[in-house]
Amino acid sequence: MALPNLRKYEDQARFGLMASAAAVVPLLCGAVFSFGKYNHDLRAISYGELGNFKPALLACVGLAGLLSVIGLVLGFNSAGQRRNKNSGQSWTGFFLGVGVLSLAIVLFAAFRALGFEIKAA
Repeated sequence: MALPNLRKYEDQARFGLMASAAAVVPLLCGAVFSFGKYNHDLRAISYGELGNFKPALLACVGLAGLLSVIGLVLGFNSAGQRRNKNSGQSWTGFFLGVGVLSLAIVLFAAFRALGFEIKAA
């Protein structure tokens, strides 16, 4: 399979939509990780110091943010171009990227505010 030619607006639209759609997967994984560790009694996301929870969650949020920014930029760049026949894909990739990036920022802020590391004594 050949790499997409990102000089063409149609390819930018398609690749931007695919990047934004791919960003949903790590975002959902990070959300499942955090809500699985949420302790309602403490009102905190509690995790142990020896586990891999924190790096895994930060990797999920970072990957979702990176893919959504790629989709957002490519969708915005190709939207409204006269030679772009896939303008709908451009706008869909742009708005999906904005939504995923917003949710990734909210998930990161929730982890920073509610994260509670349990240290062994």
